[in-house]
Amino acid sequence: MLIKETSVNAFDDALKEFMMRTKPQLLNMLANMVNVAEAEEILQEAYLKIYLLVSKNPNKQNPLQQLLALQPMLIAMSKNMAISNLRHQKVVSSHIQNSVLMWVESDEAQALSSESTLVQESEREILLQAINQLPPICRQVFVQRKLHAKSHAEIAKMLGISNKTVENHLAKGLMLCRKYVAELNIVEKSQLKVNAR
Repeated sequence: MLIKETSVNAFDDALKEFMMRTKPQLLNMLANMVNVAEAEEILQEAYLKIYLLVSKNPNKQNPLQQLLALQPMLIAMSKNMAISNLRHQKVVSSHIQNSVLMWVESDEAQALSSESTLVQESEREILLQAINQLPPICRQVFVQRKLHAKSHAEIAKMLGISNKTVENHLAKGLMLCRKYVAELNIVEKSQLKVNAR
């Protein structure tokens, strides 16, 4: 038992030393690509991946050398994660711009008729019903993002989850809301057919 604890402590000490040696350089590199908070998050995730990789088969004699040998992998992994983050931000930004344009065009067209006000109120009511049907955490993420316009990072920090989990909940929320609205439309159409007979 004492031997195992000693090897675990040696590995932990080696990991701390590895992080002390590599973190400043990597943070500097990542800060040129993304903001500092995202750089920190990316680096933490990269260190975790390295830790999980090494912990499966640690070098008990020289764990620091084993970790240092993986430094090129750590650098490449960090860069790739930052690039993925930038790509995702670009897609999100493009989606938001398209959504805003669609809303603006839609609002201008709907302002032309007095019926549009009733339609908008009805759509808001349906949207609120759809949001209320979401699972609790999914609903919380969806409301914070869509109604309160909070960033993914703010939501992640507030709820103690990762940005990726926030994205997953948003995607799930959108899918479930669309499904709810589609099912409601099917029910309404079938009722209209019954009433027309």
